[in-house]
Amino acid sequence: MTRTERLTALVEAAIEYLEEGDLSGAKQKLAQAARIDPQDPDLLTVQASLAMIEGDLDRALELSAKAVERAPEDAHVLIAAADIALATEPERAVDYARRASEVVDEEEDLVNAILLLSEALVATDRPEEAREALSELATSAIDEPGTIIDVANAFIAAEDPTTAELWLRRAIDGDDELAADAWHGIGQCREAKGDHDGMVAAWLETRRRDAALPPAEGAGALSDDQLEEIASEALEALPAQVRDRLANVPILIDDLPSEHLVKDGWDPRLLGIFEGTPMPDQTTVGGAPSVTTIHLYRRNLERLAEGDTDLLAEEIRVTVLHETAHYFGLDDDDLEKIGLD
Repeated sequence: MTRTERLTALVEAAIEYLEEGDLSGAKQKLAQAARIDPQDPDLLTVQASLAMIEGDLDRALELSAKAVERAPEDAHVLIAAADIALATEPERAVDYARRASEVVDEEEDLVNAILLLSEALVATDRPEEAREALSELATSAIDEPGTIIDVANAFIAAEDPTTAELWLRRAIDGDDELAADAWHGIGQCREAKGDHDGMVAAWLETRRRDAALPPAEGAGALSDDQLEEIASEALEALPAQVRDRLANVPILIDDLPSEHLVKDGWDPRLLGIFEGTPMPDQTTVGGAPSVTTIHLYRRNLERLAEGDTDLLAEEIRVTVLHETAHYFGLDDDDLEKIGLD
């Protein structure tokens, strides 16, 4: 095996370790590869990904910039660099993604580059340019439902719900989760267009399909009692004056929002909701609030957590805190001000 072949094998092994979540194994392979050629662009790209995973964004940006400098016309290097830059330097991401889209040879790389370019343009408040970039995919032979939904979501972000719905309708066949995702996206498109009845119809179909799906990975890892306990602990962490107003509020665990709620215009993938009269709308002054119930929707929470019980617990906590804020007549921008972030 030549040095180049060994370098390639080591970098590929490091990528496999990263995909498996084995950072230690990835570091070991990268260290071995660095002894062969520390400036190899593929090596630098994987090192940048590792730094990103570890939360060292500055290091990730530095390494990806070096990789681009070494391989300015390598589509894979440019796409990876754009993905990293997107978090904090969207203008740089625009540059990398645009350059990648101009040098790609494969359809999959073109789609990835255009999606990153669109996202970066939206992040820099240029939705019209994002729509123009996405129009390049009109003639692409995209038939994988997940990719179709990604393209549709990009059009939604670029403020073109009409085109997004046309894409989503290509993914509504079948009985899998992606078809349910497509119906949910169609509901979002119709909501954006002000089509309330159409939104409700799409979301009722989403709920029907979600209810028919098998439980998410890791479903049932926490019992209803444990979910209620996590929610109660979140309430206990609130300021005293807030806790007093929510004393003895029942916490109910349901699988999904009811059809009644969806018909009223609520998202079928809602994580939780306070049912009752919000504080600003109550006519009485002082005393206990009107009858209120906290509903948590297990299947939606479990889908989001993807089998991670710690993440599930955190999502429950965040949901309870956000719904508490809304109950008191606050919006998401007020959360940090009152300690509910």
